Amino acid sequence: MRTSLVSIPAIKREYPVIIGQGAIAELPRLLKSLEPIDGVFIVFDVNVREHAERVRTVLGEGSLVSVSPGEASKSLKEVQRILRKLLDDGASRQSVLINVGGGMITDLGGFVASVYMRGIRCIHVSTTFLGIVDAAIGGKTGVDLDETKNIIGHYHHPSAVIDDTDFLSALSSHHLCEGFVEVIKIAAMRDAAFFSFLEEHVEEILRKDAATLEQCICRAVELKASVVEGDERDQEERMFLNFGHTIGHALEAASSFGISHGEAVSIGMVAEMRLTRSSEADRVCALLQKIEMPTEIPQKYGIETLLPLMLHDKKNTDAKIRIAVPRVLGKGELLHLDPVTLKPR
Repeated sequence: MRTSLVSIPAIKREYPVIIGQGAIAELPRLLKSLEPIDGVFIVFDVNVREHAERVRTVLGEGSLVSVSPGEASKSLKEVQRILRKLLDDGASRQSVLINVGGGMITDLGGFVASVYMRGIRCIHVSTTFLGIVDAAIGGKTGVDLDETKNIIGHYHHPSAVIDDTDFLSALSSHHLCEGFVEVIKIAAMRDAAFFSFLEEHVEEILRKDAATLEQCICRAVELKASVVEGDERDQEERMFLNFGHTIGHALEAASSFGISHGEAVSIGMVAEMRLTRSSEADRVCALLQKIEMPTEIPQKYGIETLLPLMLHDKKNTDAKIRIAVPRVLGKGELLHLDPVTLKPR
Protein backbone atom coordinates (compact mmCIF):
# COMPACT_ATOMS: atom_id res chain seq x y z
CA MET A 1 0.00 0.00 0.00
CA ARG A 2 1.25 3.47 -0.90
CA THR A 3 0.30 6.97 0.19
CA SER A 4 0.50 9.86 -2.23
CA LEU A 5 0.34 13.36 -0.75
CA VAL A 6 -1.53 15.89 -2.85
CA SER A 7 -0.31 19.40 -2.14
CA ILE A 8 -2.47 22.40 -3.05
CA PRO A 9 -0.31 25.49 -2.40
CA ALA A 10 -3.10 27.89 -3.39
CA ILE A 11 -5.10 26.90 -0.35
CA LYS A 12 -2.12 25.99 1.85
CA ARG A 13 -3.22 22.47 2.64
CA GLU A 14 -2.40 18.91 1.79
CA TYR A 15 -4.42 15.73 1.90
CA PRO A 16 -3.39 12.10 1.54
CA VAL A 17 -4.40 9.80 -1.29
CA ILE A 18 -3.98 6.27 0.06
CA ILE A 19 -3.60 3.68 -2.69
CA GLY A 20 -3.47 -0.10 -2.49
CA GLN A 21 -5.10 -3.32 -1.40
CA GLY A 22 -6.91 -2.99 1.92
CA ALA A 23 -6.57 0.80 1.98
CA ILE A 24 -9.90 1.30 3.79
CA ALA A 25 -8.22 -0.06 6.92
CA GLU A 26 -6.66 3.41 7.17
CA LEU A 27 -10.05 5.09 7.67
CA PRO A 28 -10.11 4.95 11.51
CA ARG A 29 -6.69 6.62 11.66
CA LEU A 30 -7.78 9.28 9.19
CA LEU A 31 -10.95 10.04 11.13
CA LYS A 32 -9.00 10.32 14.38
CA SER A 33 -6.80 12.97 12.75
CA LEU A 34 -9.95 15.00 12.01
CA GLU A 35 -11.27 15.08 15.59
CA PRO A 36 -13.42 16.58 17.00
CA ILE A 37 -16.11 14.87 14.93
CA ASP A 38 -19.85 15.14 15.47
CA GLY A 39 -21.25 12.26 13.46
CA VAL A 40 -20.20 10.35 10.34
CA PHE A 41 -22.51 10.11 7.32
CA ILE A 42 -21.78 7.63 4.53
CA VAL A 43 -23.21 8.71 1.15
CA PHE A 44 -23.16 5.80 -1.28
CA ASP A 45 -24.39 4.52 -4.63
CA VAL A 46 -26.88 1.70 -3.99
CA ASN A 47 -24.92 -0.46 -6.43
CA VAL A 48 -22.04 -0.52 -3.93
CA ARG A 49 -24.04 -0.95 -0.71
CA GLU A 50 -21.76 -3.84 0.26
CA HIS A 51 -18.72 -1.53 0.12
CA ALA A 52 -20.53 1.16 2.14
CA GLU A 53 -21.46 -1.34 4.83
CA ARG A 54 -17.85 -2.55 4.88
CA VAL A 55 -16.74 1.06 5.44
CA ARG A 56 -19.19 1.37 8.33
CA THR A 57 -17.93 -1.91 9.81
CA VAL A 58 -14.31 -0.72 9.62
CA LEU A 59 -15.27 2.54 11.35
CA GLY A 60 -17.70 1.05 13.83
CA GLU A 61 -20.07 3.94 13.14
CA GLY A 62 -21.79 5.88 10.37
CA SER A 63 -25.28 6.75 9.18
CA LEU A 64 -25.95 5.41 5.67
CA VAL A 65 -27.39 7.74 3.01
CA SER A 66 -28.20 5.87 -0.21
CA VAL A 67 -28.29 7.40 -3.70
CA SER A 68 -29.78 5.86 -6.84
CA PRO A 69 -27.18 4.99 -9.49
CA GLY A 70 -26.71 6.99 -12.67
CA GLU A 71 -26.16 10.53 -13.87
CA ALA A 72 -29.80 11.45 -13.11
CA SER A 73 -28.88 11.57 -9.41
CA LYS A 74 -26.50 14.49 -10.03
CA SER A 75 -29.34 16.98 -9.62
CA LEU A 76 -30.35 19.83 -7.34
CA LYS A 77 -33.35 17.75 -6.28
CA GLU A 78 -31.03 15.01 -5.02
CA VAL A 79 -28.79 17.57 -3.32
CA GLN A 80 -31.82 18.94 -1.49
CA ARG A 81 -32.90 15.45 -0.40
CA ILE A 82 -29.47 14.64 1.06
CA LEU A 83 -29.22 18.04 2.77
CA ARG A 84 -32.63 17.44 4.39
CA LYS A 85 -31.46 14.00 5.57
CA LEU A 86 -28.31 15.51 7.13
CA LEU A 87 -30.29 18.26 8.84
CA ASP A 88 -32.97 15.90 10.15
CA ASP A 89 -30.29 13.52 11.49
CA GLY A 90 -28.48 16.30 13.35
CA ALA A 91 -25.37 16.75 11.20
CA SER A 92 -23.32 19.76 12.30
CA ARG A 93 -20.27 21.65 11.08
CA GLN A 94 -18.13 19.06 12.88
CA SER A 95 -19.69 16.14 11.00
CA VAL A 96 -17.83 14.24 8.27
CA LEU A 97 -19.27 12.94 5.00
CA ILE A 98 -17.72 9.78 3.56
CA ASN A 99 -18.58 9.40 -0.13
CA VAL A 100 -18.47 5.78 -1.30
CA GLY A 101 -18.81 5.14 -5.02
CA GLY A 102 -17.62 6.33 -8.41
CA GLY A 103 -17.38 9.76 -9.96
CA MET A 104 -21.10 10.47 -9.66
CA ILE A 105 -20.97 10.04 -5.88
CA THR A 106 -17.77 12.04 -5.33
CA ASP A 107 -19.14 14.86 -7.51
CA LEU A 108 -22.51 14.85 -5.74
CA GLY A 109 -21.29 14.12 -2.21
CA GLY A 110 -18.47 16.62 -2.54
CA PHE A 111 -20.98 19.29 -3.59
CA VAL A 112 -23.26 18.46 -0.65
CA ALA A 113 -20.29 18.72 1.73
CA SER A 114 -19.35 22.07 0.21
CA VAL A 115 -22.74 23.70 0.80
CA TYR A 116 -24.04 22.11 4.01
CA MET A 117 -23.60 24.77 6.72
CA ARG A 118 -21.22 26.52 4.27
CA GLY A 119 -18.91 23.53 4.18
CA ILE A 120 -18.14 20.38 6.14
CA ARG A 121 -15.32 17.89 5.75
CA CYS A 122 -15.52 14.85 3.52
CA ILE A 123 -13.49 11.77 2.59
CA HIS A 124 -13.81 10.09 -0.81
CA VAL A 125 -13.71 6.28 -0.97
CA SER A 126 -13.53 5.46 -4.68
CA THR A 127 -14.97 2.15 -5.86
CA THR A 128 -14.46 2.53 -9.62
CA PHE A 129 -11.28 2.79 -11.66
CA LEU A 130 -12.51 6.08 -13.12
CA GLY A 131 -13.08 7.49 -9.65
CA ILE A 132 -9.75 6.23 -8.36
CA VAL A 133 -7.61 7.73 -11.12
CA ASP A 134 -9.53 10.91 -11.79
CA ALA A 135 -12.87 11.98 -10.30
CA ALA A 136 -11.98 11.87 -6.60
CA ILE A 137 -8.76 13.89 -6.98
CA GLY A 138 -8.57 17.66 -7.21
CA GLY A 139 -11.55 19.11 -5.36
CA LYS A 140 -14.01 19.59 -8.22
CA THR A 141 -17.64 19.05 -7.26
CA GLY A 142 -20.72 19.43 -9.39
CA VAL A 143 -24.24 18.57 -10.40
CA ASP A 144 -26.02 18.85 -13.74
CA LEU A 145 -28.65 21.31 -14.92
CA ASP A 146 -30.92 19.54 -17.40
CA GLU A 147 -28.63 18.42 -20.25
CA THR A 148 -25.65 20.55 -19.18
CA LYS A 149 -23.14 18.47 -17.24
CA ASN A 150 -21.43 19.80 -14.08
CA ILE A 151 -22.58 23.37 -14.70
CA ILE A 152 -23.38 23.87 -10.99
CA GLY A 153 -20.52 23.36 -8.56
CA HIS A 154 -17.26 24.65 -7.18
CA TYR A 155 -14.06 23.50 -5.48
CA HIS A 156 -14.16 21.65 -2.16
CA HIS A 157 -11.17 19.47 -1.43
CA PRO A 158 -11.63 16.25 0.54
CA SER A 159 -9.73 15.67 3.76
CA ALA A 160 -8.46 12.39 2.28
CA VAL A 161 -9.00 9.98 -0.60
CA ILE A 162 -9.01 6.20 -0.21
CA ASP A 163 -8.21 4.21 -3.37
CA ASP A 164 -8.66 0.60 -2.24
CA THR A 165 -7.74 -1.56 -5.22
CA ASP A 166 -9.62 -4.51 -3.70
CA PHE A 167 -12.79 -2.83 -4.94
CA LEU A 168 -11.62 -3.22 -8.54
CA SER A 169 -11.95 -7.01 -8.40
CA ALA A 170 -15.74 -6.63 -8.57
CA LEU A 171 -15.65 -4.36 -11.63
CA SER A 172 -16.59 -5.68 -15.06
CA SER A 173 -13.96 -5.44 -17.77
CA HIS A 174 -15.96 -2.68 -19.44
CA HIS A 175 -16.12 -0.54 -16.29
CA LEU A 176 -12.39 -1.05 -15.73
CA CYS A 177 -11.71 0.11 -19.29
CA GLU A 178 -13.88 3.19 -18.81
CA GLY A 179 -11.53 4.26 -16.04
CA PHE A 180 -8.53 3.31 -18.15
CA VAL A 181 -9.70 5.94 -20.67
CA GLU A 182 -8.92 8.68 -18.13
CA VAL A 183 -5.46 7.19 -17.54
CA ILE A 184 -4.79 7.24 -21.28
CA LYS A 185 -6.01 10.84 -21.36
CA ILE A 186 -3.60 12.17 -18.75
CA ALA A 187 -0.68 10.13 -20.10
CA ALA A 188 -1.27 11.51 -23.61
CA MET A 189 -1.37 15.07 -22.28
CA ARG A 190 1.43 14.95 -19.69
CA ASP A 191 3.79 11.97 -19.91
CA ALA A 192 4.86 10.24 -23.14
CA ALA A 193 6.87 7.63 -21.23
CA PHE A 194 3.80 6.71 -19.17
CA PHE A 195 1.76 6.42 -22.37
CA SER A 196 4.35 3.95 -23.69
CA PHE A 197 4.11 2.05 -20.38
CA LEU A 198 0.34 1.74 -20.87
CA GLU A 199 0.83 0.42 -24.40
CA GLU A 200 3.33 -2.16 -23.14
CA HIS A 201 1.35 -3.27 -20.06
CA VAL A 202 -2.24 -3.03 -21.25
CA GLU A 203 -2.77 -6.79 -20.92
CA GLU A 204 -1.65 -6.84 -17.26
CA ILE A 205 -3.96 -3.92 -16.49
CA LEU A 206 -6.90 -5.67 -18.15
CA ARG A 207 -6.09 -8.80 -16.10
CA LYS A 208 -6.19 -6.58 -12.99
CA ASP A 209 -2.63 -7.49 -12.05
CA ALA A 210 -2.33 -5.88 -8.61
CA ALA A 211 1.23 -4.56 -8.91
CA THR A 212 0.69 -3.11 -12.39
CA LEU A 213 -2.62 -1.53 -11.40
CA GLU A 214 -1.08 0.10 -8.34
CA GLN A 215 1.82 1.45 -10.42
CA CYS A 216 -0.63 2.76 -13.02
CA ILE A 217 -2.88 4.39 -10.41
CA CYS A 218 -0.01 6.02 -8.53
CA ARG A 219 1.41 7.61 -11.68
CA ALA A 220 -2.01 8.84 -12.84
CA VAL A 221 -2.66 10.38 -9.40
CA GLU A 222 0.79 11.99 -9.34
CA LEU A 223 0.22 13.53 -12.77
CA LYS A 224 -3.20 14.88 -11.85
CA ALA A 225 -1.86 16.23 -8.55
CA SER A 226 0.91 18.08 -10.37
CA VAL A 227 -1.64 19.75 -12.63
CA VAL A 228 -3.97 20.68 -9.75
CA GLU A 229 -1.10 22.10 -7.71
CA GLY A 230 -0.22 24.47 -10.54
CA ASP A 231 -3.77 25.49 -11.45
CA GLU A 232 -6.29 24.62 -8.75
CA ARG A 233 -9.08 26.78 -10.20
CA ASP A 234 -9.04 25.52 -13.79
CA GLN A 235 -7.77 28.73 -15.39
CA GLU A 236 -5.25 27.32 -17.86
CA GLU A 237 -3.16 24.18 -17.30
CA ARG A 238 -5.88 22.22 -15.50
CA MET A 239 -7.97 22.49 -18.63
CA PHE A 240 -5.51 19.96 -20.10
CA LEU A 241 -7.40 17.38 -18.03
CA ASN A 242 -10.46 18.07 -20.21
CA PHE A 243 -8.91 16.45 -23.28
CA GLY A 244 -11.78 14.53 -24.89
CA HIS A 245 -14.37 16.12 -22.62
CA THR A 246 -15.61 18.96 -24.85
CA ILE A 247 -17.04 16.58 -27.43
CA GLY A 248 -17.42 13.87 -24.77
CA HIS A 249 -19.75 15.89 -22.54
CA ALA A 250 -21.76 16.95 -25.60
CA LEU A 251 -22.18 13.29 -26.57
CA GLU A 252 -23.31 12.35 -23.06
CA ALA A 253 -25.92 15.10 -23.12
CA ALA A 254 -27.09 14.41 -26.69
CA SER A 255 -27.63 10.74 -25.80
CA SER A 256 -29.44 11.65 -22.55
CA PHE A 257 -26.49 9.93 -20.85
CA GLY A 258 -27.09 6.69 -22.74
CA ILE A 259 -23.44 6.97 -23.76
CA SER A 260 -21.40 6.58 -20.58
CA HIS A 261 -18.72 9.04 -19.50
CA GLY A 262 -15.80 6.75 -20.31
CA GLU A 263 -17.21 5.88 -23.72
CA ALA A 264 -17.92 9.53 -24.51
CA VAL A 265 -14.44 10.67 -23.51
CA SER A 266 -12.87 7.87 -25.57
CA ILE A 267 -14.80 9.03 -28.64
CA GLY A 268 -14.11 12.66 -27.76
CA MET A 269 -10.34 12.22 -27.53
CA VAL A 270 -10.07 10.74 -31.01
CA ALA A 271 -12.53 13.23 -32.51
CA GLU A 272 -10.77 16.23 -30.96
CA MET A 273 -7.35 15.04 -32.13
CA ARG A 274 -8.63 14.54 -35.66
CA LEU A 275 -10.43 17.88 -35.59
CA THR A 276 -7.16 19.63 -34.72
CA ARG A 277 -5.06 17.40 -37.00
CA SER A 278 -2.91 16.01 -34.20
CA SER A 279 -0.22 13.68 -35.51
CA GLU A 280 -0.77 11.27 -32.58
CA ALA A 281 -4.46 10.53 -33.24
CA ASP A 282 -3.83 7.06 -34.70
CA ARG A 283 -1.67 5.96 -31.77
CA VAL A 284 -4.21 7.09 -29.16
CA CYS A 285 -7.01 5.53 -31.19
CA ALA A 286 -5.15 2.21 -31.39
CA LEU A 287 -4.73 2.00 -27.61
CA LEU A 288 -8.40 2.83 -27.03
CA GLN A 289 -9.43 0.17 -29.52
CA LYS A 290 -7.18 -2.34 -27.78
CA ILE A 291 -9.28 -1.91 -24.63
CA GLU A 292 -12.43 -2.17 -26.77
CA MET A 293 -13.65 1.37 -26.20
CA PRO A 294 -15.54 3.22 -28.97
CA THR A 295 -13.61 5.73 -31.04
CA GLU A 296 -16.15 6.97 -33.60
CA ILE A 297 -19.02 9.41 -33.12
CA PRO A 298 -22.31 7.56 -33.75
CA GLN A 299 -23.80 8.72 -37.05
CA LYS A 300 -27.01 10.00 -35.46
CA TYR A 301 -25.07 12.64 -33.51
CA GLY A 302 -23.86 15.05 -36.18
CA ILE A 303 -22.04 18.32 -35.57
CA GLU A 304 -25.35 20.19 -35.84
CA THR A 305 -26.49 18.25 -32.73
CA LEU A 306 -23.23 18.45 -30.78
CA LEU A 307 -22.19 22.04 -31.52
CA PRO A 308 -24.92 23.79 -29.46
CA LEU A 309 -23.98 21.57 -26.51
CA MET A 310 -20.27 22.25 -26.99
CA LEU A 311 -21.02 25.98 -26.80
CA HIS A 312 -22.16 25.46 -23.18
CA ASP A 313 -18.74 24.13 -22.16
CA LYS A 314 -17.29 25.90 -19.11
CA LYS A 315 -13.86 26.30 -20.75
CA ASN A 316 -15.15 28.55 -23.53
CA THR A 317 -14.21 32.24 -23.69
CA ASP A 318 -14.75 35.05 -26.19
CA ALA A 319 -17.32 32.98 -28.09
CA LYS A 320 -14.57 30.45 -28.92
CA ILE A 321 -14.61 26.73 -28.15
CA ARG A 322 -11.53 25.74 -26.17
CA ILE A 323 -10.22 22.23 -26.74
CA ALA A 324 -7.26 20.62 -24.99
CA VAL A 325 -5.30 18.16 -27.15
CA PRO A 326 -1.80 16.66 -27.35
CA ARG A 327 -0.15 17.79 -30.57
CA VAL A 328 2.61 15.34 -29.62
CA LEU A 329 2.35 12.77 -26.85
CA GLY A 330 3.10 14.19 -23.42
CA LYS A 331 2.68 17.83 -24.46
CA GLY A 332 -0.83 19.18 -24.29
CA GLU A 333 -2.02 22.40 -25.87
CA LEU A 334 -5.12 24.54 -25.41
CA LEU A 335 -6.65 25.55 -28.73
CA HIS A 336 -9.35 28.13 -29.48
CA LEU A 337 -11.76 27.14 -32.25
CA ASP A 338 -14.24 29.42 -33.98
CA PRO A 339 -17.66 27.69 -33.90
CA VAL A 340 -18.39 29.07 -37.37
CA THR A 341 -15.63 26.88 -38.83
CA LEU A 342 -17.22 23.77 -37.30
CA LYS A 343 -20.70 24.29 -38.72
CA PRO A 344 -21.73 22.03 -41.61
CA ARG A 345 -21.71 23.76 -44.99
